[in-house]
Amino acid sequence: MNSSPENIQANAQTSAQADPQSEAKAKRAQVLRARAKLLARSSSAVVEEDYIELLEFELNGEHYGFELSCLREVCTITDVTHIPCSPSFVRGVINVRGQIIPLIDMLILLSIGTVPTQRLNKAIILQRDKLVIGLLADEVLGATKIPTTSLQRAFAGFEGQSADYLRGVTKEKLIFLDGRKMLDDPQLNP
Repeated sequence: MNSSPENIQANAQTSAQADPQSEAKAKRAQVLRARAKLLARSSSAVVEEDYIELLEFELNGEHYGFELSCLREVCTITDVTHIPCSPSFVRGVINVRGQIIPLIDMLILLSIGTVPTQRLNKAIILQRDKLVIGLLADEVLGATKIPTTSLQRAFAGFEGQSADYLRGVTKEKLIFLDGRKMLDDPQLNP
């Protein structure tokens, strides 16, 4: 006896024509086969998780990150020109290959402490279109990828304006900052 799916279905249809109960059984069998196919298809589908690529850096003993899409470059600071009457979080300006870039001290901007100036010797240059700012950092740790599902939205210690720049925190305590909001803030990039 051949028990291929086609033969089973043909036999079910033939017997369904002879008996109304068989017709109901055939319909149930058809529904169950359709469900089985659907379940088999969805379980074999690979679930792809969204990742965000970040530049990870250290500032005052904490790990922070900016999305790589905002990053122009990282450079070592050799000379800072101080600007009189500028806000306290503006450390000055730096000249990077002929372009004058405002240098922001995120410790003051985010109200997270102070570090001696000589430790802050790296500038993370963020850019979008013509908007450019430099941000001080202790150490640049490199690029990393984090799953978007690992981000927690709340973080103690960030309030007011500094909370506006926060996109989330990972379980590993990497603080993900929003470079786009910083670039769009007229206070940081006049």
